[in-house]
Amino acid sequence: MTPARFRWGMILVQIGILLLLFNAEVFNDNFFGDLLMYSPVVLIAIGIEKIFVRSRARVISYLSTVALFVGGFYIAFAGSYGSTSSSFFSESTFRERHNADIKGITAILDMDNTDLTIRDSGDDLIYGRFDQFTRKPRIDYKYVGDRLRVKLASRFGNILGGVIKIETGDPQDWYLKFSDQVPVDLECYGNDADLHMNLSTTPLRSLKLDADDASIYLKLGVLEKNVMIVIDGTDSDLRLRIPTNTGLKILGDDYSGYLKRIGLIRLDGGFVNEGYDTLEPKFEVDLNEELSSFSIDYF
Repeated sequence: MTPARFRWGMILVQIGILLLLFNAEVFNDNFFGDLLMYSPVVLIAIGIEKIFVRSRARVISYLSTVALFVGGFYIAFAGSYGSTSSSFFSESTFRERHNADIKGITAILDMDNTDLTIRDSGDDLIYGRFDQFTRKPRIDYKYVGDRLRVKLASRFGNILGGVIKIETGDPQDWYLKFSDQVPVDLECYGNDADLHMNLSTTPLRSLKLDADDASIYLKLGVLEKNVMIVIDGTDSDLRLRIPTNTGLKILGDDYSGYLKRIGLIRLDGGFVNEGYDTLEPKFEVDLNEELSSFSIDYF
């Protein structure tokens, strides 16, 4: 049997198995896009085969097909396991509806370099919309007592390390909104992204944001009495919007000159606005000292 006959036979067997698994809803239709994006690997395997087919190391020609076969299944399982559709080529949504027994939400967003928009809280515990021609996140969630814990993780930052990248011109890749009734503890991790986070109608209790080289717009609301914010963003631009007549405390000595110019005064290792002790709600914002720019305004 020639290496070429072996290769095409294995490819046909693999396609048949993948289609059977898709029909059985073991895979979702995202694997079509995954395999398409990685299809140039087939050319690499054919090239390796041609190099060694008439040499003493002819076995390498067969091993390249075996590697292709194993790699195809790895790609399908890594990006498409589960019955929820997350096609690369179409817009998709995720929704976890309101549950009266749930008293809190912990949301972890591992975004890589995905752009993000959060706004317009609603009746669902969490709602997500993800644009076409973008990698859909891996979504894991579970109920722990009276809390919902949900994690959205970017599958891959780029295709083939950035060699292939599809740009659509859309303003964001992920669009999310949370419940307007259930308190949210939010963690966001990402780099080189545009983060538009309008949380003015979301009962945010805490936010941990770690995003380097990012553009961050953060608008806070008045639905929780005490809100803790930690922002770590090397070379990131941060615009912070705070409701009027609320307490604000900023931790971050590197911004002391700017904070004094806008009327904040030093207190307890940070800077607070006038009347901080009597105002509610209170926002405590802990900033690292490596932001590229930082501004505060009130609305």
